Amino acid sequence: MGNHFMFAVHRKEHGAKTVRIRRRAILGFGALIASVALQAQTEAPRPETPIEEIVVEGQRSYYADGAFSATRLAIPVTETPQAVFVVNADLIADQQAFRFDQILQNDASIQKSNNFLGAYSSYSLRGFQLANGSNYFRDGRTFLNLASVPVEVLDRVEVLKGPSSVLYGTLSPGGIVNMISKRPAGERQTSIKATAGSFDFNHAAFDHSGLLADDGSLRYRVNGVFEKSDSFRRFANGRAFATERRIGAFALEWEPGEHTSLRFNYDHTDDGRPQDIGLANLTGDFSRYDYKLIYNQPWSRYDSRVVNYFLELNHEFSEALQIRAGASLQDYERDRYDNQTRGLPAADGDIRLRARHRINRWDYSTYFADLIAEFATGPVAHQLLIGMDKTEVKTNNNETARNVVFATNIFNPVIVPDPLIGTAAVPNTGSEDRFGITVQNMLAFGARWRLLVGGRYDRYRSAFFLAGSGTSLPSPDIDNVTPRLGLVYLRQPNLSFYASYSESFEPNRPVGSGFENAGQQLDPAVGRQYEAGVKWEALDGQLLATAAAFAIERSGAPFEDAATNTIIQRGTQVHEGFEASVTGLVNDKLTLTASATFLDARFTVDDNPGIVGNTPSGVADISAALTGEYEFLQGPLAGLALQGSVFYQSERPVDDANRYRLDGYSRIDIGLKYSRQTKGGTRIVYRLRALNLLDKAYYKARSPLSVNPEQPRVIRASVELRF
Repeated sequence: MGNHFMFAVHRKEHGAKTVRIRRRAILGFGALIASVALQAQTEAPRPETPIEEIVVEGQRSYYADGAFSATRLAIPVTETPQAVFVVNADLIADQQAFRFDQILQNDASIQKSNNFLGAYSSYSLRGFQLANGSNYFRDGRTFLNLASVPVEVLDRVEVLKGPSSVLYGTLSPGGIVNMISKRPAGERQTSIKATAGSFDFNHAAFDHSGLLADDGSLRYRVNGVFEKSDSFRRFANGRAFATERRIGAFALEWEPGEHTSLRFNYDHTDDGRPQDIGLANLTGDFSRYDYKLIYNQPWSRYDSRVVNYFLELNHEFSEALQIRAGASLQDYERDRYDNQTRGLPAADGDIRLRARHRINRWDYSTYFADLIAEFATGPVAHQLLIGMDKTEVKTNNNETARNVVFATNIFNPVIVPDPLIGTAAVPNTGSEDRFGITVQNMLAFGARWRLLVGGRYDRYRSAFFLAGSGTSLPSPDIDNVTPRLGLVYLRQPNLSFYASYSESFEPNRPVGSGFENAGQQLDPAVGRQYEAGVKWEALDGQLLATAAAFAIERSGAPFEDAATNTIIQRGTQVHEGFEASVTGLVNDKLTLTASATFLDARFTVDDNPGIVGNTPSGVADISAALTGEYEFLQGPLAGLALQGSVFYQSERPVDDANRYRLDGYSRIDIGLKYSRQTKGGTRIVYRLRALNLLDKAYYKARSPLSVNPEQPRVIRASVELRF
């Protein structure tokens, strides 16, 4: 190879009871969905080509040593100058995670803000709210987070901390959440799982991988999910908060040659449920409230349909040069029959609600191409990324035909007849165009030093067209250049120290309809972060320990001012903090993941002097999470695993004005898992889990008009067949 230097990519075999590592190309193809159903019935035989297998006996690990999100390159986590946290498939399965917040709760730097109308959750990362239209990603590409995430089709979730606009464009500065889809296995595998639990929770899942070509070059995976469940919350007339979810997913991978692969993913989610607007509480005294009572109307609803497509081509021209290109498409529609508070509640609980009906549609189309080159200039090795991406967003919204305001009471709700509100015949439409070019270079100076240098050019423009008025509200082109700089010192191959600087860029669309300043073009918000940390792979690379200190400053963020019904931009926020995490195998029987965050978040400059010095809404000073599993590998208890989790958050302000603080809480989950294999080769896995074992009452909120009671004690049991 001469002077050519190839960056090391660690491979670990501590991930499963039986781990088969097959020497094939990384990516593959999926063609037409119909072929999956046809070929699944006539399964092709397994390839007879000799395949090297490494079989490792022992506990599954919660440590995933790779994180594509951090650099979009195959760089070991110890050489990445930014904090990353990964929740892998084993942890998701052990915690029986059917909701996105159950996955993200493992990273203490992420805090759930609220349950939006009972439909989906919003989150903050390092104290900054994640934008639903830009800070969430699926397989590295923009994902709109306005519905319940189909966690059943995810393999893992990567959390990249801090501003990441140099790689991903328009983002708030807290970081990104990247959902990695399940991919076809290299052999025939089938899993059927049924789960039942408290509050009439019923969930069934089917997961099957197979081969469409004898040589294994064409593989597929099919996922199906059906859920019918209630909630611990009830409407005043006794009606349950009934949810019904249906998910179908298909993945195909094709390797037409040794250096070329094509990958296709598709999934479709239908989600139907009523609305739960939480509690309206201006004092912080919850003694008069019924924890389980929903005071809005049972005829409200939040029904959503989400379809995702993903296609990616990878080709290696040589060991030193490769390209990946593709497209990600998302089609989203929701039927939202709202109940929303109008004004503040009276002392006796009287309050007025507004009903309206809207049908919202979004189309997200992302096209991308990355060129990756590895070369050397004298003693310096380079790993260069040149990337281009373009995201087009189209909106089409049928607004409500009329508003209906009615009176009720928080403590003694009044059931009113459904006013049967329709939607306007002519929609409001809008668009966004995001274009970016990224150049990033990881330079290796010998065995100990790494320098990551990057920059990105972004261009953003948007338009909004108001139905029936002929009014067009286009934004001017907004251009921006975002830098990134990171330095890594490898004290040892498994111990590194790093420092980095990065920025975020958040262009804002013109203010939408319904606000007094509709049409006003807001300035971009800009964030800057300084971070320093250490990463240590201990116990022969089986355990990763990290620690990081950071400071983020953000200026110009938009907020909704309820008093004036306007969108305004407020001064500056400064968030300073420290994080630590440990993930992986402690020994061959015990795996764990733990994280803790200490955060000092403040408004330092603002047009409203009343919030200067305050903590942003919903942000806790201290958060921590710990999950572990101990498995018996031998003796009469072989196959049995004991599981436990502890989650903690300190007090959090209910709003930016810090009107009052929600109490801190500690929550304990415990579980049992028992796995055995039949004589016919079928593995049966039994799981029993208790969430919120001590039945703690606690709340999440970003506003005193929407305080969300969190789930009380829940018991769930499941049985899974794998063959």
